[in-house]
Amino acid sequence: MTLPGEHGHPRPRPLPFPRDEPPPDLPSGTPVEALGAALVGARRADRLPLPRWIGALAVGSLVGFLPWLVYLGFTLPSKVRAEHYDLAWLGFDCAMWSVLALLAFCALRRHAATGPVAAVASMMLVVDAWFDVFTSSAGHGEMALAIVLALCGELPLAILCGWAAVHAERIRTRAYRSLHIRWERAVRAADDAIAINRRQAARRP
Repeated sequence: MTLPGEHGHPRPRPLPFPRDEPPPDLPSGTPVEALGAALVGARRADRLPLPRWIGALAVGSLVGFLPWLVYLGFTLPSKVRAEHYDLAWLGFDCAMWSVLALLAFCALRRHAATGPVAAVASMMLVVDAWFDVFTSSAGHGEMALAIVLALCGELPLAILCGWAAVHAERIRTRAYRSLHIRWERAVRAADDAIAINRRQAARRP
């Protein structure tokens, strides 16, 4: 952190803040502050600095949705005639195709959104396999064909997308930790430079 002076003596490297003042604090809400809140401490190394109301909202939705499931279990008929059945399935399949296309684009570009998009694609594939099997009729081999397609196509692809989502998040976590370590090293280097400047200032007449 020093440069040679005019007579070969080390000369302090100029700092972006006054010599006798500590480095300025980062403004609140910066990515580094979020990293510090999420990564400092072994017990909180995998936690995100999310607002507390998100967890409360998720728990409230979980509790509120349970009676609706019980109600549907007792009231839904086993057979029903659906209007616009073709449009419903075509719309869902088009949406799933769009998500898979977005996943391909993100994966090829190695975009940061690859993990979340892969998670959405995995869930849509599972939903597609579920409804393909249980809405097909037992006759004419429709259910057997739906089961074969689910086991050989949709579910393996859903597992692959789920693995991609988890793997992408692991890579993101390692990158955040590496950035946090580099930030800590930079802070320590700045502190060392301040200490050197102060010692040299104290030696001057």
